Amino acid sequence: HFGLRLFSSKLGPLSYRLSRRAPSLFSSVMAAVMAARDIEVAAPEQLQEPPTLSDKSSEADGESQQLDVEAEAQLPPQRLILVVMVCMIQGYTLIGPLQHSFKVQMKIGDTGDVAHVFTQAAALVQWGKFAMTLGQNVLLACLCPMQRVFLAMVGMMLGCLIPPFFVYALGSTWLGWVFISFGLIGLSLGIFECTFLNVITPLGPLTKSYAIMGFPAAFAIINVLGMSIVSCGVPVHALFWYIVVCLPIGISLFATHFVPQLGGGGGKGHASATAQVNKQAVVWNSLKSCSAWLPQLVPFMLANIVGHFVMEGALPANFNTFNDRQAPLLSRDDGPLMTTSQFFVVFFVFVGLGDMLSRRVGYCFRLDTYTSNLVALAAGIAMSVFGMLLTRIGVGVAAWASAFFAFSGQGFNYAVSAKYIDRFVPREHNLAAYSFWMFAGSAGAIAGSTMVDVLRGWICHGESYPHLCMAGHHR
Repeated sequence: HFGLRLFSSKLGPLSYRLSRRAPSLFSSVMAAVMAARDIEVAAPEQLQEPPTLSDKSSEADGESQQLDVEAEAQLPPQRLILVVMVCMIQGYTLIGPLQHSFKVQMKIGDTGDVAHVFTQAAALVQWGKFAMTLGQNVLLACLCPMQRVFLAMVGMMLGCLIPPFFVYALGSTWLGWVFISFGLIGLSLGIFECTFLNVITPLGPLTKSYAIMGFPAAFAIINVLGMSIVSCGVPVHALFWYIVVCLPIGISLFATHFVPQLGGGGGKGHASATAQVNKQAVVWNSLKSCSAWLPQLVPFMLANIVGHFVMEGALPANFNTFNDRQAPLLSRDDGPLMTTSQFFVVFFVFVGLGDMLSRRVGYCFRLDTYTSNLVALAAGIAMSVFGMLLTRIGVGVAAWASAFFAFSGQGFNYAVSAKYIDRFVPREHNLAAYSFWMFAGSAGAIAGSTMVDVLRGWICHGESYPHLCMAGHHR
């Protein structure tokens, strides 16, 4: 209670100041969205079907892109992009421990028909990603990528608002809220991830290396820091509200700080140049020219399938496996115990360390050849598979190690793939390449998220233990 009073005392003056600035922030966001109409990064009508090129002109285009890539590599990192990504990706953290808290508040257990329906509803996050990574290129063809980014941010905010408002505040247990919330989050994430990475490409690889760290940073903030605060007595619905409040902050920061640099601030100087460099072909033209980029992308897509399957399947099964008030660390039946809330705080420390460090390491390797990229992918896949196999042991220490290795593999391959797409895929097909790569990853995530219950049985061997694999909630 003291923590809540302190939070309220600090929030009151801050809310007053934000309300005084709200009209100007709203005007800035709307100006950025309207200005995005003029950005040339993806206006489909400006790009006609590319003519047949001679070998000489193709080589010249390749040399021109290489010069662009080298110039972008010299740009300084803009670390504020991490804040924008964190504000957005925190909504994605609802698939983690907050998903279990959401289920508990809905009065749903870990087993039974209703629990299975909840699991399938939560899988809409992955189905939405799966549908919109490619579907946005058709359904949202009337919007340029910059406008799609803003649309995704608003959709994420609405999806994240449902649990704290309708379920926690109003006390509703209508199962439909689960479908609507996770559906909006998934659709928004599918639109946002590949489009945002494409839009910020002209800011250089150093800036993008900070952007992709937004994923593990967001999960660390919610699942480590946030859950630690909850373990001290702060109600869990405070985390849901925190996520909702952060989204308009991220929208405002992106609109006022980054959009002008990307061509939305008047079309002059560097902003105009970055827009020209990042012109995107419509998806149909990218498919017609797919022989220039898609076959080489297949190994990266396969690696993304494996990484997402492990990340969204085997590891989340731990939430429903360690479901007693205490978690066993060295044995299924006996041995040292730790409170489950503290256990998962440590669990997500390993998740964050593995994912964040590996994404930075991935950008440290030069990977100048296709073969070196394949070797890097193989190393990442090996780490992911090893992490999944460790999960089967079913004790706390092994679960921590499995989290570290599994997320290290996925994070490393994420960085390797993003770096490859920006460097070697023809720039006009950058958005299409990100869309196909993430489409494949979403397929793996769907397979994993729909098999959480099966994987729980794989860990539990069909049995119940004193502090493990309980039939219902005991926390």
